Amino acid sequence: MAEDRDSILVGRVLTGDSEAYRGIVDRHKARIYYLGLKFFHGPEDAEDFAQDVFLKAYDKLSTFRGGSPFSAWLYRLAFNLAVNRYHVVKKRLTTVQLDEVSDEQAQPERELIRKEERETVVRLMRELPDVYNVVLKMHYYDDLTYKEISRAMGIPVNTVKSHVHRAKKMLAERWSRHG
Repeated sequence: MAEDRDSILVGRVLTGDSEAYRGIVDRHKARIYYLGLKFFHGPEDAEDFAQDVFLKAYDKLSTFRGGSPFSAWLYRLAFNLAVNRYHVVKKRLTTVQLDEVSDEQAQPERELIRKEERETVVRLMRELPDVYNVVLKMHYYDDLTYKEISRAMGIPVNTVKSHVHRAKKMLAERWSRHG
């Protein structure tokens, strides 16, 4: 089981086998990098973010108590670091890279309209209170379940559901005022 493997690796690192940490990094680097992309939208920034997460996790590894899966502990640490860093750089972010399906056959006018709509949605999401912006990103961009978001954010599942519902409602209201 994956969590058993993580527990073994954490135990080895805590008893002085620092090389075992490479196994932890290898197991979780893709997800942490992907989280970085969702917050910072550039491969270099995401890579820097992932390195910072794993350095911080290594420093704080002794605080992992094992009451929840290691992956949830690591993701929560990464999420908190991302939110803190996001607040710092939020003002300087001017473009957001969305996952796009290339449609080379699309008419230029349709593509322009789609681009403008995506940019509007991203702008409107940025205007939402941070907690709503984050749960929407985690649910729709990261494809996390309510339970996974609950673990990562340390809030009850019903609160996550409520946040997602409110965020969608706020986004819809802002969209209708926009158009």
